[in-house]
Amino acid sequence: MKLTEAAPIIVAVITIVGGLAQARRKRPMTREILRQDVELLSLLPDDSDGKQILRKHVDATVRKIVEEEDQQTRDFAGSCLAVGLLIVAAFLLAVCFSRGGAWWWLSLPAAVIGLLGSFGLGQDAVPRRRDARGRPL
Repeated sequence: MKLTEAAPIIVAVITIVGGLAQARRKRPMTREILRQDVELLSLLPDDSDGKQILRKHVDATVRKIVEEEDQQTRDFAGSCLAVGLLIVAAFLLAVCFSRGGAWWWLSLPAAVIGLLGSFGLGQDAVPRRRDARGRPL
């Protein structure tokens, strides 16, 4: 299979991944929801039972943000390395498919490198609490 034959598949995969990433980004974040809850809290009457419940919820959310979310980080160097490994794996697969013949053997190191890149990206790109050296806790 030539690279020109695989190009529509590659474009389709990139389009799907980009669409999923955009769909995921449009969800409101915790701080945006908290801002809306505070605005709603100011609109409720003082003697309302819902105001007390919402006030407790807002306090718990602020506590969660301060204690957990602000301490979670991504490992930038590890994420870059994982993306680099995925690019190398994609390049090896492209060479394997474009050359054909005995070049099939390139698919084996591409699979190993791709698996390492996938696991590395899953480990380092996800926000987690980390120690001083960047290892997940």
